[in-house]
Amino acid sequence: MSLPFPKCPRCQKFWVKTYHCCSVPGEVLVEPYQRQAKCCGCSEQWFVMNTSFNCSCGYTFSASEVENALSTTQLLKQRLIQKLNEMDSFERSITTKSQSSFKQWIGSISYEIGKLLGTTASQAKQLIDNFFEKWSF
Repeated sequence: MSLPFPKCPRCQKFWVKTYHCCSVPGEVLVEPYQRQAKCCGCSEQWFVMNTSFNCSCGYTFSASEVENALSTTQLLKQRLIQKLNEMDSFERSITTKSQSSFKQWIGSISYEIGKLLGTTASQAKQLIDNFFEKWSF
């Protein structure tokens, strides 16, 4: 899990990734329950409070400086917010797709109704659109 770090006192930026200084530099991830940190590059693991966290500007935070970010509650809160944002994104995607599908259905049914009634498809579509706008909640 990436960490929600505090504002860097040097560059004034907020950041969530830190990298391990090793032969194969990788992102440092934290396992909140076991309080362990792990390098994705070299696979080394260590106790999270023995970690130095490096900002991209070069500033180094000690574990005590980011202790709030390392709390299990804070990490779980961050993960929950991330999952809620993902769910919201999926919901918007589903809504967009269903609206598009409904519009395609309206278009095709309008053509068929227009043929049966002897009117143009655009006039039939307008009638159907007006009907659904009037009765939609």
